[in-house]
Amino acid sequence: MKTSPAATTTSGEYVMNKKLGAIAMILSATGMGLVGTLSRGTTADLADADKSVIGSFLAFGRMSLGLIGFTLMLLALRKTSLFRSTRLSPAIVMGGVSIGLSLGFYISSTLMTSIANAVFLIYTGPLFCTILARIFRKEKVSLLNGVFLLLVFVGMLMTIQIIDFDGGRLHFGLDLSTSSAEYPQKPLGDLFGLLSGVFYGMALFFNGYRKDVDSIVRGTWNFLWAAVATLCMSLVLRPWHGVSTFSPTNWAWAFGLFFFSGLFALGFLVVAGRNLPAVEMSTISYWECVVAIICGFLVFHETMTPTGAVGGLLIIGGGFAPIVVDALSRNGARRGDAAEVAEPAEHEGVPHVER
Repeated sequence: MKTSPAATTTSGEYVMNKKLGAIAMILSATGMGLVGTLSRGTTADLADADKSVIGSFLAFGRMSLGLIGFTLMLLALRKTSLFRSTRLSPAIVMGGVSIGLSLGFYISSTLMTSIANAVFLIYTGPLFCTILARIFRKEKVSLLNGVFLLLVFVGMLMTIQIIDFDGGRLHFGLDLSTSSAEYPQKPLGDLFGLLSGVFYGMALFFNGYRKDVDSIVRGTWNFLWAAVATLCMSLVLRPWHGVSTFSPTNWAWAFGLFFFSGLFALGFLVVAGRNLPAVEMSTISYWECVVAIICGFLVFHETMTPTGAVGGLLIIGGGFAPIVVDALSRNGARRGDAAEVAEPAEHEGVPHVER
């Protein structure tokens, strides 16, 4: 099949193909949204004790396949010399370690609590990223963004039922004994979901450094250190008993997870990153939440409590709103610049007065 050459400017600069980028980001977010469904298919016959630790092994497999895929891309794009010459820094290492631990806790969370809770809690990551940036990079937080972060924080408390409505009364406090026949390890699952959000926030924070590094090179390093982190996590949690009982069906589900939520999702993420601005990527990434919730409802017949649903909406709304505000402000600034440029042409012979 013939492919058209990449569009470039006269200076040789790459021109984004936003249609391709949007399709790639939707496919990537869809693959990410299937994590919970594929994980549950993999562990359908496992005991609850095995499910609480198996996420570390499944994350290791996913990161390992991602590493293989990105290594092949390095070779295909002839970037091995660039990879060798790129200086490795603590930020690159910690970015990979953090995303690996985030996925390990997230997969375990989807096996012990509802998929909706797990995906809502991992999306608290931007809250923790902002806190770290404020502390270590002294980045300022506007009043409006502070309100959005507060919404995410309150939503998190409602999702894990620290804030709850019971019998028309408002309750505060975490009851670790709260469980159900369907989710006997729900409190631990919610805690793992929250930890996945913490580590996701750390990954976002560390990825804010070393923006000079090529995306394929950084992706390779990230997967390498993520694989190392999830292997260490597996050595600590020891999921081997559950892995040893895998049937061919379990392994088929596991490889589906490794491929669709690993190489497939992350490969298209690279395409999206090359063809979409960060704001548009972030906006479309929330499709992952929709996919996860729909799968939880259709496949596992999950329902959300009113408190959990409101908490999830606050998390998604609080995380999504800054993206919309930023996009609107950028569009307004571009329109203002265009008006300033057009004004002298509309009034030829009239001196332009700076406002």
